[in-house]
This record gives sequence, C-alpha cells and structure tokens, in this order.
Amino acid sequence: MALTVDGIFSLMPELFLAEKAQGLTVSVYYQVTGEGGGDYTCLIENGVFSLKREAKPDATSVVVIGSEDWIALNEGKLDPMQAFMTGKLKGTGDLGLLQKFPKFFKKPQQQGGPVKPLKDLVPARLALAGAGIKVTVGGESWGNAGEGGTEVAGDEAAVRGLVCGVSDPGPALLGGQIRCSGDMALLRKAWKTWSAEPEISFPDTPGGKALATLRTRYKGGASGTLEVKVDGVPYRLDFSPEGLSVRPGEVEGGGAALGISDADFAALNAGKLNLVAALLGGAITVKGDMSQVAAYTAYFDADVNPAQGLLESMPERFNVEKAGDLEAVVGYQIDDLGYTLLIRHGACLVFPRLMKPWDTLLKAKAADFIAMSTGTLNAQEAFMTGKIQIEGDPLLMQKVAKSFKRPEA
Repeated sequence: MALTVDGIFSLMPELFLAEKAQGLTVSVYYQVTGEGGGDYTCLIENGVFSLKREAKPDATSVVVIGSEDWIALNEGKLDPMQAFMTGKLKGTGDLGLLQKFPKFFKKPQQQGGPVKPLKDLVPARLALAGAGIKVTVGGESWGNAGEGGTEVAGDEAAVRGLVCGVSDPGPALLGGQIRCSGDMALLRKAWKTWSAEPEISFPDTPGGKALATLRTRYKGGASGTLEVKVDGVPYRLDFSPEGLSVRPGEVEGGGAALGISDADFAALNAGKLNLVAALLGGAITVKGDMSQVAAYTAYFDADVNPAQGLLESMPERFNVEKAGDLEAVVGYQIDDLGYTLLIRHGACLVFPRLMKPWDTLLKAKAADFIAMSTGTLNAQEAFMTGKIQIEGDPLLMQKVAKSFKRPEA
C-alpha cells in the first residue's frame, strides 16, 4: 500500500516511545505543502503524545516540507540532512529538537538491509562451499556440477536462504521450492559450510550495525539460544562456548526472548544503556528467565568506538556563546567513519554520514583525531605534519573547533 502524508502521521501515536520522552513538553508543527499535504502538530506534554491536524506557528519547532518529499523521507529514499541542506526541508525554532524528535518513535518494521544480487551472491557462496555444485534460478545458472556433482534449482527466496546459510534446505526440498539432483551429500556438506558462516544483510541502522558486530565481539563461554527482536524484527542467537551464530528468524517453541528498539539496542551494545534500568523502565521487554537473558550480555565486549563517541557528543559540547553567528557545514572522515556537522541559527546537529556539499572537510586517523580532540596532540602540529588533512577553508575549521568544549582525555 502506498504511503500517504496523513497515513504517516496517523501511525505516529502507535509508534511513540513514551519512555524516551518522560517529562518532556514540546511541540513540532509540520506544514506539508502540495497535493495530499496539510497542517499537522505533534504535541508531547509531560511525555504524553497527541496529534492535531491543525497549524501551530508558535510551536517549539516548525517544519515546512513538500508532500512528495515527506513521503520520500519516511520511505528512506530521501536523506534528512540532504533535504535540510538543499532546502527541501526547512526548519525553524529548536533545530536540536528536530534532530532528536525521530528518536521518540519506533520505526515501522523493516526486514534486513541492502540485498546482494544473485549474480554476486551465489558465486561467492559457491566458492566458500567448494566445487561440484550448480545453482539455477529462473534462466540463470552459476557453478558447475561436473560428473558426480549436484544440481540445485528453485525460486529466488528459497535459494537465497539456502546459500546464505539461514534456511535449512529440508522444508524447501519437501515443499518443492528447491529441487536437487545428483549427490545429495554435496548439498549437505555445502549447507554445513554456509550455515557455519551465514551471509546476513542487517539493517543500515545503529542497531543493525551493532547486530553485525555481535559475532566478532562474542567472548565465548555461553550456551543456549536467545531471540532478540530489534524494532520488531526477530533474530536468533545460538550460543556455544566456541562461537556465536546470528540469523534472522524466531526461535521455534518459544524460549528466552528480548524485545528492544533499534536505538536502545545500539546504546546497550555501546555500554550507554544500563540493562537493569532499561528493564525496570520498560524500554526492554523480556520473555522467559530475566536473569538468564541478562546473563548473556556479559559474554560480549562493548561496541565502543572512541572517535565515534567524540563525534556524536559534539551537540552536547557545543558552546553557543563562542559560536556566535557562525554557520558552517563540516565533514569529518575519520578512518572509515564519515560524519557531517551542521551549525546554523545557534544550533549544532551531527549526522552519521559524510555528505556534500561541505564548507570544509577534516581527514584523520582515529588515534590522531582523538589525541587532537582531547588536547594531547597540538592541532597546528597535527596539520603541519600531515596527521590531519583539511580540504576547504582551514580558518573556518579553526573557528568551528573553538565553538566546542574539549572532552576529557
């Protein structure tokens, strides 16, 4: 069903996360222009959300956006910062609230992240499993069964689940979604390899990125199965003392389960969210033995990136008085991290992606950026020795740096 402007706003009361807005009283007025648009005011009064289909020019924050752009924004087809920088989204009032406001709502359930084309996926997975298997979907084939090999054919969904190592071939073979001829032992061997190293597309969100790191952060020593629902999407975690398997899907027959929002899951993995407090506050729901679910968290190293923490703390460290009337768009490329900082109308916003156009860009290795930010590396020395590189206006970068309180070393 196609999204509509009114349909998007109608979902907001249902998606509201009251625990995220406890004690908060603010209002955001959306003036959606064009066909299908209208006036919508979102009110949060002492943590309680209400929606009114009326104008409120004196709201804490005011947004003006076209109906097509508003729909594209909610479909994920339009980046919010790009919309702001190109004038498709115009905001006045408290810009900091506009950046935080989406965090007060759950995201509608989404499945997975970017999906690899079969022409890229299947050859790579066949190489992992070894020779002797041919896979056919529709009119396309990959691999070579040769003499004594096996041929597998079926619909795309079933074959994708098989080669990705997330769907046991048994039910699909019995149901006819997958057909196999030749040496079945080769298929069983391939499945064992694929399932041991599953190919999973996680959502391109903070929580999805945390899910993608679970296997590498697992310290070992646990046993059992835990279901984790992140924004309503289930993932199955199978623990063994030697390793961890993470797959999409529910745990059959129930068992221990944890429900959490995407943002809270990212915060929990970064050590920024106290598990007990989150449980008591209702931010996390638990099915089964609560102590058992809580115990699993001790088997992971925290997903902490100091450079990322420094970049994300910039709005809290922003000094309005020192910034004055400064307006700037600043890019940061720190190793493989890309961030964009926007200073405008006495407010500071940070977006976890690198976008053009920027006024100036800083490039550095994480260790050098951390040292410079905490004052253990002189900024001028870092620039002169090439430890940091600046594209654009270096004087503007100096003014930007002076607009922030220095974090503790």
